[in-house]
Amino acid sequence: MTVFPDITLPLIFFMSLVELFGFTTARPTSTAQGREGLKKLQHDMRQLSKLLTHGVDVSEMMQDFERDLTSLPTLSYSAKDLKSLEVSSTLSELYSGLKSFLFHLDWLQHKQEQLETEFSKTKKIAHHMKSISLKVLREIGTAPSEPIYPTLPPLNSYWNMYQATMEIYKKLYLFCDWYSRALGVLKHRR
Repeated sequence: MTVFPDITLPLIFFMSLVELFGFTTARPTSTAQGREGLKKLQHDMRQLSKLLTHGVDVSEMMQDFERDLTSLPTLSYSAKDLKSLEVSSTLSELYSGLKSFLFHLDWLQHKQEQLETEFSKTKKIAHHMKSISLKVLREIGTAPSEPIYPTLPPLNSYWNMYQATMEIYKKLYLFCDWYSRALGVLKHRR
């Protein structure tokens, strides 16, 4: 009869090493690091708000114009909703919203270029948003599904372009305000 050596102890040792390796190479999810990421995102969203309002009369930006871009992300939250936020869903919604606004800003830049108007501010805003999107994506870990982009109306005049610009800036400003608050709440929970 063949006698097998007792391999229980080496097997336990090996399994412990495998688990230790998995633990040390896994993506860090410590509370402090998560809090720091949310803090940086909140700061970036506030900077984006400042960039939007720089050199613009905020009361003028908040006016309602005849044009209504229904394809822009809408916010239907209240202050009570801040209590029930979850990090993963909030970051996914933030990412999707940023991608949608970037789509609209690209459309706007293209039209501004065609009409040979100054679009350096739109370009700066889009650049800042791309940077934020990448940071959000790093926090999420995997990219949410891409939003479906609609066909946008033509901008045939400077007035149409001005109206679209103000509407995008207004809704983006409100978007930044909401997500700055949401990130602040989530940051303090971690």
